[in-house]
Amino acid sequence: MQTLKQATAPDGAQQVEATPPAAGQIVISPRAVFTLARNAALSTYGVVGIASRFTGFDCTHADPRRGLEIQITDHPTTGNKHVAVTIHIIAEYGVRIQAVTRSLQQQIRYSIERSTGYAVDAVHVHVTSLRVTNAD
Repeated sequence: MQTLKQATAPDGAQQVEATPPAAGQIVISPRAVFTLARNAALSTYGVVGIASRFTGFDCTHADPRRGLEIQITDHPTTGNKHVAVTIHIIAEYGVRIQAVTRSLQQQIRYSIERSTGYAVDAVHVHVTSLRVTNAD
């Protein structure tokens, strides 16, 4: 695909010149960023699952898209991509919730920044419920 550019010659005549296309463009899908955040969350110690962000929703539906939101924006001056993540989790009963949420924030931030190069501005974690996994 070539880009056409109009130019005016010194004698006032219009000229059209073709410029070669750029070498290429890399586009990362928001779905890929979503998958990175989801996998990082589910592999974090103390996180049992991703909950729904709707309080009245039937929790028997196991749909992680309901509890994970990714916002990707362009920085106005630099043009770099910035990401904000909001996640609702179900934590394991008996673990220290503050340690789990801090670890989760670091895991999600590291996974997205390392894989995409996007800057992660915020990771908001909401602990919706607790679940007993080992009933001894």
